[in-house]
Amino acid sequence: MKKDSELKWSDLKKSLQKSDKKELLNVIQELYKYSEDNRRYLLVRFIDKKEINKVMEEYREIVVNEFFPKKGYGELRYFVAENAIKEYSEASGDFVGKMELMLTYVENGVKYTNEYGDIDEEFYDKIYDMLDQFCALLKTPEGKSFYPYFRERLLKIRDDSDEIAWGFGDAIDILITKIENFFEEVQKDS
Repeated sequence: MKKDSELKWSDLKKSLQKSDKKELLNVIQELYKYSEDNRRYLLVRFIDKKEINKVMEEYREIVVNEFFPKKGYGELRYFVAENAIKEYSEASGDFVGKMELMLTYVENGVKYTNEYGDIDEEFYDKIYDMLDQFCALLKTPEGKSFYPYFRERLLKIRDDSDEIAWGFGDAIDILITKIENFFEEVQKDS
């Protein structure tokens, strides 16, 4: 038998193709039971699209929890929050849901620094980078139609970050002003 490191998807795929439906369902059930991450992924991937908002709220909770858990202080494990956004997006294909989670990350980052004071450079970089990615998505053909939906929240982020030091407030202001100008130009052109 090959070592685990030598096994490839093609090897597994051959075995899975030989399995019957019941056997595959049993494997999926075991994966579902194995971890909370697996459960969320499978639910997002296969749940009826009418139920997707309920699952997205679970992912939003993961993001918010890194900043403001129900008890104690946020751990600021960026990778946990960022992975939740990535996992939700890849499993669901829900474009606006991904944007919703990204903006939730930024809103909670701004709220966190206003609540607890100056953080560190990595913190500000992570929050800014997520907002920058969000704005890039807004500029895409698929994202443009969602600008009116997110506009007020963007303006609130700009207002709430106004007094934040280390150039963060200024950087946020510039980024949101650029997106405002972009959409003013789009409106003029249409």
